Amino acid sequence: MVDIGLLSLQTLKLFLFSATLYYIYVYLLKPALNFVYMVIHYHGFPSYPKNFLLGHLKHFWTNFPFPNDAASVSKNVYEAVNKIVAHNPDESLSVAWISIYPVIILTGHEAVEILLDKKNLKKPHFYKFMGLGDGLIPSDPEIWKVRRKLIEPFFSTKKMKDHAENMYQEMESFGQRLHDEVGKPIDLVHQIHTSTLNIILKSATSIPLDDSMEDKKKFTKLVDKIEPNLCRRGTNPFYYFDWLFKFFEFGRAYNKTNDMIAEFINHILTQRMEIFENALNEPENQDFIHLLEDKIDEQGIHNELLTLIIAGHETTAVALRWILFNLGNIPFFISTLIEKLYKEIIQFFPDDAPIDDMDKIKQCNYLDQCVKESLRLNPPVYGIARVLEEDIMVKDKRLIKGSVVGVMIEATHRDPKVYPNPKKYDPDRWNPENASKIPKAAFIPFGYGPRSCIGYRYAMIELKIYTIQIIRKFSLRSTRPHGSIPLKADITLRPVEPLEIIMKPRNHN
Repeated sequence: MVDIGLLSLQTLKLFLFSATLYYIYVYLLKPALNFVYMVIHYHGFPSYPKNFLLGHLKHFWTNFPFPNDAASVSKNVYEAVNKIVAHNPDESLSVAWISIYPVIILTGHEAVEILLDKKNLKKPHFYKFMGLGDGLIPSDPEIWKVRRKLIEPFFSTKKMKDHAENMYQEMESFGQRLHDEVGKPIDLVHQIHTSTLNIILKSATSIPLDDSMEDKKKFTKLVDKIEPNLCRRGTNPFYYFDWLFKFFEFGRAYNKTNDMIAEFINHILTQRMEIFENALNEPENQDFIHLLEDKIDEQGIHNELLTLIIAGHETTAVALRWILFNLGNIPFFISTLIEKLYKEIIQFFPDDAPIDDMDKIKQCNYLDQCVKESLRLNPPVYGIARVLEEDIMVKDKRLIKGSVVGVMIEATHRDPKVYPNPKKYDPDRWNPENASKIPKAAFIPFGYGPRSCIGYRYAMIELKIYTIQIIRKFSLRSTRPHGSIPLKADITLRPVEPLEIIMKPRNHN
């Protein structure tokens, strides 16, 4: 009996020892060895001159490791990445170093297409810094596949007709408010952001368009904080670890902002519940929450609603500001372009005709060209990134499994080999003859591949409805030339300075 007991004890010790060694190897030693291999592998790749230990951190965060404001970091990131990309433009591939951590940057459409195919679905850890939990944008592939199937009906052709009606209802009151802003330089940033938020909340939660306006304005201000905060956190290695991050003053402010946003979402969900409790009949058109109820837990619904609200209004609002600014920048000697757009619009939507007919909107071909060209020149999203799930070859360079690879959308959209004179706003790039020559991965304002934006059709319809209403009512003139506006890299690609336009009512109004 004693021998059996000793044998069992020795076996248990051996098992625990083996399990400990396995844990150390799998979770500590192997990742460390892989990281060292990755660092060595990418040191021979094209890269802007860097510090051996800090990499390009000083370009992103000029006084690293000391505190820096979020706006400065966002502007520095945009300028630094442009330098890194421009250092080796022919390769379409560069390496940005966050200290000793390599992030591969792709710009050429061939490389983009290879990266964003169906095999690379995983997103880097810094997507979690967005505060969206396991929402559709940052979620791991296993969750993403399930959630995307649940959410797809919200963007079906049938639902798009309902969304278009909500959009036009909002546009009627938005258009009236614009009359108070005519004849003076103005950046419509606050008006547009609040308006697009109205629409997505109505479509997603059935909350009336004109309800809770003060809460909506507060929410847009919170979103303004989230974006630069994400950039600031993503460029400082000390901020990567949650247990350490919370000890920084910035970490506490960051978490407080996220808590306030969570409170807003909870308030919206409570308000929606009250609306349905007081309703006499079940609504004919089910909203976004209906699609998810009883299929995922409450936290999942919270995360997906937050993701939809932020993605569904913020990127569209930024894109619309650029569309109006670009149209207002067309010189007087080619103003026939604006008149061509105006005549097409009033052909299908004269005077105060409702702008909710999807078929007529699709027939506005020149409008489509104008919107696409603005999305090319000023894509609303700065960049996208993936974690490689297998090795890939980009030209003669091997990118290894586990690498973080980013795509700088603006640089992809300004490839002179695809777009001659790429900084020029030219809607004719998108006429049928020219558009057929543009490679499919050379125009990616909503991403590319399986994890592209699920709401791209929603965004395009919304942008067109706003543009139709504004162009048929007003002529536009921008106060500054396009290239004079510096940019910053938040989640969206934003102007540092106001995008001011002057609106003048058209004669027949």
